Amino acid sequence: MIELNLVSAQKFLTENGLIDCQIKKVAGDASFRSYYRIFFQEKTFILMFAPPTHEDVNPFIKIDEILIENGFRAPKILAKNIDLGFILLEDFGDETYSKSLQKNIADEYFLYEKACDALVEIQKIPLKNIDILPYNHATLFREVMLFIDWYLPLKNHQISLQQKQDYKFYWIELFDKLSKKNQSLVLRDFHADNLMVLNNKNGFEAVGLLDFQDALIGSCAYDLLSLLEDARREVDEKNKQKLFDYFISKADYNREDFLTDYEIISLQRNIKILGIFARLNLRDGKNQYINFMPRVKSFVEQRLEKTNLISPQFKNFLKVYL
Repeated sequence: MIELNLVSAQKFLTENGLIDCQIKKVAGDASFRSYYRIFFQEKTFILMFAPPTHEDVNPFIKIDEILIENGFRAPKILAKNIDLGFILLEDFGDETYSKSLQKNIADEYFLYEKACDALVEIQKIPLKNIDILPYNHATLFREVMLFIDWYLPLKNHQISLQQKQDYKFYWIELFDKLSKKNQSLVLRDFHADNLMVLNNKNGFEAVGLLDFQDALIGSCAYDLLSLLEDARREVDEKNKQKLFDYFISKADYNREDFLTDYEIISLQRNIKILGIFARLNLRDGKNQYINFMPRVKSFVEQRLEKTNLISPQFKNFLKVYL
């Protein structure tokens, strides 16, 4: 983690009218970004610091603007210095879905239904005027190579060049089965830690959206999968099925086509996450992500047992190396 330069931060804040304010770190994440709460008079703001040597803030700015223009609750950008990697944001508070549900698990279905409602509307955003890259085969495959490059070394596994070629063939075979329809803006990290409970005096107001800078144009199944197969928290199985059915019904997708995409993306995403968590451990020394691996691994195992889309050879390969 690259530490915030407090002198530069204070200068940026002063230039934007926040004089003699207090800075308190509130979060870091799996990237090099870090977040700070700014206390100024009776108000609070969030300062995002994305070191320019490691992070590009422009994608965040672009997606934030798209979401706000289309009526969604992403944090408003109040000031920015792209060269320094500073963005001053509206403060949504601390009530993430995860924290809210730790206090009252009975709200799970209600909150997740609201997230599904938001997701349905996000997927209606017209794509013709959005300059966002596609979630194509090359990107999908590059992500699953994280399993080979990082997860296998973590487990002290080695494979041959022929096995790597077979691995690529298995994935391309699967990706070819993905629907060319039902493409939408995919936020890619649509889960309980990145969704905020925004309330007003009458109660629940809206879903607040965070951590969307990696958005692409891809399968409508991806973000629902991110929500329901969450690496960090277990979603009740009955709620999971009800929410899946609710989403399909409300979005009016063909169930069979959507389910095919969902199963393929489920395997792809969870295999990728195992690789990412292994890399965070081996390369970045972020050992806490190892704790989430058993749940992610269980998602892969469940998918291997339930789906008929995956060849027996590929199933055997993954079972051996998980």
